[in-house]
Amino acid sequence: MNIQRVRHGASIVALGLLATACGGSDSGSDPTPPAPVSALTAACSGAFCGAASNTRYSGEGVGVWSYTNASDKEASIPVALENVGQRAVTLVYTNPNAPGVQMPALTLTPATTAKAQQDGDAHAHRNQIPEAVRQFDAAAHLGKAGAGQAKAATTKAAVGAQRTWHINADNGMEQRPATLKRQKTFADGRVINLWLEDAEAGAGKMTDAMLDTFMERFARPNDSVYGLVTGLAGQPWGAHNYSNLIAAEQPIDIVFVNFVPDGKPYGLLGYFWSLNNLQANPSDEQLKYSNESLSFYMDTETVYLDLAKGMDVQISTLAHEFVHMVNFYQRRVLRGMSYGFTTFLEEMSAVMVEDVLGERITPGYNTARDGHVPAWLARSGFNCDPTEWSVDKTCFGYNVVGAYGAYLLRQYGVGFYQQMLKNTSSTDSWTVLDNAITTAGGPGLAGTLPRWGASIALLPGAASPQGYGYPQRNDASGFTLVGINGPDYAPVRQLPDAVPTTLAGHGHFPLTRQANDKGVYQEQLSVPQGTTLTVIVQ
Repeated sequence: MNIQRVRHGASIVALGLLATACGGSDSGSDPTPPAPVSALTAACSGAFCGAASNTRYSGEGVGVWSYTNASDKEASIPVALENVGQRAVTLVYTNPNAPGVQMPALTLTPATTAKAQQDGDAHAHRNQIPEAVRQFDAAAHLGKAGAGQAKAATTKAAVGAQRTWHINADNGMEQRPATLKRQKTFADGRVINLWLEDAEAGAGKMTDAMLDTFMERFARPNDSVYGLVTGLAGQPWGAHNYSNLIAAEQPIDIVFVNFVPDGKPYGLLGYFWSLNNLQANPSDEQLKYSNESLSFYMDTETVYLDLAKGMDVQISTLAHEFVHMVNFYQRRVLRGMSYGFTTFLEEMSAVMVEDVLGERITPGYNTARDGHVPAWLARSGFNCDPTEWSVDKTCFGYNVVGAYGAYLLRQYGVGFYQQMLKNTSSTDSWTVLDNAITTAGGPGLAGTLPRWGASIALLPGAASPQGYGYPQRNDASGFTLVGINGPDYAPVRQLPDAVPTTLAGHGHFPLTRQANDKGVYQEQLSVPQGTTLTVIVQ
């Protein structure tokens, strides 16, 4: 990476190095200069913290300092740190509030490289799951019990049964014939059906061994997707008070199809669509496509065109889609439609479960470590509001909430995640997330966003101060959240090469600086109203 030396564009703070009278000292030593003036305060403590004081780096560890402009006007502040040597100085502006704010003029260090973009693309498989198009306004179609006739329970199908499924692929709704290839009953009595599109069976496609692996990982007695997800989040379906939802007793149908037969893995990996939980209605433009099934739909080409990696990705995706299925029942059907998560938290909850379960269901592969965090670092997608769901490259939602969710899990644990899933403190998803963080003992969204933003400085996974980075967490629940080591991503991290006009709500803007030849970093900086400036030295 071609890193150029920083040019300071802002005015410099005087250090006030004039000597004072020594009063008769004859030691011959020079008087100690006063500490530089700085508005920063140390923002870390304890093990691995390199902030010796508000103005001095200790010489080892990770030093973190911050300044929050709590006023309603932009503030100009002196920033200075001693004993930095030639270590990297990373500054991160974070806006913990919803409205965007105007950014000040800043001089940047160019840090964009073609390699960073290419390597970022290598971690971007999840960049192609357009699940947002499958949102369905169930509330507009539901009827309470008594308004119509509830449908009888689904008859159990036998292996070898055939069925045509409505599939929502890239070209719109399509019909695909499939055969029931595997069936298993879990310990709680739930029947699991695995269907395969007829055209996807045979040599060079989905083999019996692949189908066996998927069924085993989803429904084995221990460390299965089904058992682990239901243990964390609850049952995916059951009793309800609606007359036009499918019956309470339902098998889970996993339907493997080739969404886009283009000879390429990835793209659309899978989806859950709550439309299928409603009874079909031939006169309704959407409900006529309901499969009347507790089901999700998975891509086949990803498996047989990338084999071991594709298998891990799709098993992880099964867990992701399963959380969507559980959330629909647990939050919308049982608690009321207004308690359903909005897209950002719905998807955040799903990517977080992949992270939590990774060591149990796909050992050696973790979606946060191997996908979301490096892709977030590689695409300069920092000036992004997680609540404004996007599928464009720069602010790709899965990477933004995946990176933030991974940070929160390692700081507050699996209990925090479970509490978030069941939290009904508000019908507003941002308020729910804030409440879940504070309930877990954290400083809420306003406090965690700047700490998460410090991760852009590529903090070490095993040696970051408390509250920072992505350390490995051996959770009390028995789950292991793998450590994510920031320096490993130095070749892919891509810092912005231009200052945005606006710092987005809940967004970050990072830049780098260099100390002078005396190891002192100092400058005068403007900090927009309501925002936090974090400075990291390591």
